[in-house]
Amino acid sequence: MENKIIKNYYNKIAKEYTQEHGYGENLSIQSLEKFASKLPLKARVLDLGCGGGQDSKFLFDRGFDVLGIDISKEMIKLAHKHVPKVNFRLIDIMDLLTTKKFNGIWCSRVFHNISIKEQEKFIKKLKSLLAKNGVLYITSAVSDKKEDYEIYDSNEGINKKYLSSKSFKNLLLKKGFKILKFKYWVGKRGMEILAIK
Repeated sequence: MENKIIKNYYNKIAKEYTQEHGYGENLSIQSLEKFASKLPLKARVLDLGCGGGQDSKFLFDRGFDVLGIDISKEMIKLAHKHVPKVNFRLIDIMDLLTTKKFNGIWCSRVFHNISIKEQEKFIKKLKSLLAKNGVLYITSAVSDKKEDYEIYDSNEGINKKYLSSKSFKNLLLKKGFKILKFKYWVGKRGMEILAIK
């Protein structure tokens, strides 16, 4: 049910979201460069929740073999339009099957959409898709309380999940990831982790 709500929400705002957070925003450039620097030449990279394809384009332009996936068909349409040379697929990450593992997974602005009870399963799935020594970049919204929580955002019509930095780090450590870098961003409203399998 929640997946359907998220899908519908992003289908509805795809164009505006891509204009606001897409091409030209540059908020993720430093993180993309750091992520790219950890990957081998011609690495196979999954852009999870690729939106309008802006991060896929950055990675493709650096010579990586990129697969961009999203659950929003409108986002995928925009991604195809903006970056026609990249392979984009309309699919939920939990349904993605592959025999060839990824050297890197870029998961920006997605994790706050995953219900707290499903987050461990989600991280486990990412790990299963990564090759040995694969690199994961993942972001989360920061809890402004002492605990993790989910709350309905009436402006957007979806539930958002907020984690403490400790919970966010522990989710990855529990699944066997080694954290290379942790930092807050967007004025401490968000946080990011660069980790290795």
